[in-house]
Amino acid sequence: MRGLLRRVAVIVLAVSVYGPMLHAQAMPRIVGIWTLNTAKSNLPPLPAGWFEIRQYSVRADGYLVGLLFTSNGRGYHYLQFTAKSDGADYPEYTDDLLADVIASSKPTNRMYSEKIVDEYVTEWTDKVNGKVTGSGRKIVSKDGQTLTVTVEGSSTVRVYDRQSSTTR
Repeated sequence: MRGLLRRVAVIVLAVSVYGPMLHAQAMPRIVGIWTLNTAKSNLPPLPAGWFEIRQYSVRADGYLVGLLFTSNGRGYHYLQFTAKSDGADYPEYTDDLLADVIASSKPTNRMYSEKIVDEYVTEWTDKVNGKVTGSGRKIVSKDGQTLTVTVEGSSTVRVYDRQSSTTR
């Protein structure tokens, strides 16, 4: 009986010490704050004062939160999703769509999904009313300092410079 208790104690100790390490996942390389580098990007001419900032963070439950802040002639805008990288569709919101959700309880008609290709590359898809409106790849450079976002079927390429590798 004493030997059995000793084995159980060793197993409990091992699981409590090493168990969290088995479930811990590496922080996705995309996590951080990124600013658009228009000189490195292949974009149509942008209005004066245009900017884009992307911020990615991971919640404790494993969901990736993506925020995109932009400016245009109407002011500042954002787009947000909270998703797992499992290929499933998740709601995506803009400032205008969120206002509709709050004012009229109208659900968003936008969806976002992504799948991890490898530790540097993620494939993404945007949908509106169930129809694919854009897809491509998000690629983090090997040195972790550049994020490149491509759009399938387009020569548009957005290149971002890392500003921070952590978000809180």
